[in-house]
Amino acid sequence: MFSSPRRDTLDGPIFHSTPKERVREISPGPRSPPRIPVSVYGWYRVLVFCKNHRETKGRVMRRLHRLVSPHPLAPRYMHPGGEKDATHDIDAFLTFYVNSYLIASELNRRCMREPKLFLKISDRMPLVRLDDSYRWRLKRTLKARYDPQTRVLDLTQFYTDYAWRNHFCALAQPQCLDAAISIISRFMPDLLCLKLDRNFLRNLRPLAHLDRRLPDLRRISLLNNDIDSLDMLQVFKDLPMTELDIRHNLLSPGYEEDVIRMWPTLRVLNGTSIGLEIRITCDVDPVERLSRQTGMNSIFSHQLLMQNDGDFSKALWVFEELYYANQIPEKAFM
Repeated sequence: MFSSPRRDTLDGPIFHSTPKERVREISPGPRSPPRIPVSVYGWYRVLVFCKNHRETKGRVMRRLHRLVSPHPLAPRYMHPGGEKDATHDIDAFLTFYVNSYLIASELNRRCMREPKLFLKISDRMPLVRLDDSYRWRLKRTLKARYDPQTRVLDLTQFYTDYAWRNHFCALAQPQCLDAAISIISRFMPDLLCLKLDRNFLRNLRPLAHLDRRLPDLRRISLLNNDIDSLDMLQVFKDLPMTELDIRHNLLSPGYEEDVIRMWPTLRVLNGTSIGLEIRITCDVDPVERLSRQTGMNSIFSHQLLMQNDGDFSKALWVFEELYYANQIPEKAFM
């Protein structure tokens, strides 16, 4: 039978510019600012604030270059002001990003040497602009990862592709995933297998209507992502999938039987073949299934399912929480 693996928090390597040993080496002193968190993508946002309103960008950048010297400072996506998703920092003098933990931590550690400047550094990802140049790079990178012989597109850890060494692209950003799917449906309409492993995906809405955009798609892998609800998988509801891998996500234990019920065409789930015995078990009435697994009578099993919108996995999880908290009455088991 299937089992729900626990998510390994160390799974999914850090970006190549974020060596783990750096994280251990740099420790804040008594007067140092708080250490910046390690970005899973390896990119860091730098907000620059100036006390002198007559300051120029050129002078500010020369000071920042001196701060990290002899290390090179290569700012990316620089623009005046703050970012749209940081409205409380809208009065920033300018914003830029660096794709190096070493540079970000050096700026963070040495910024107190510049009394006229204040830096606010975080692990926030860049807000990319999907212009023609960016879409061209995205199309070229997708085509390079496609195998026309097997009709497999492998986008595992797409953000680490060499094409993005000086640029940022994360499929976890809905606009990037939507642009990628548009390109795939245009240039790879006969796609059979799509692998989206290790991309920190949580929002799958850009994958809606794949049955019309990619009619031959039958196998999808979402291994090692951040999907926390089966509702997100509803975007595939009209897709006649035969294979699906959603191991190492944030789903509640016992979700497998619900997935099998959602897709009668499914033949392989999480690398395991779905036999006739398993499929018959999954076709059992959910109230009866909950009663069998919990020992509760049908009345309380039905009530618990209704309280959780008929979601069997959620109802089972709530039962376990209530059971270990001794909050289930004895009559529920009579």
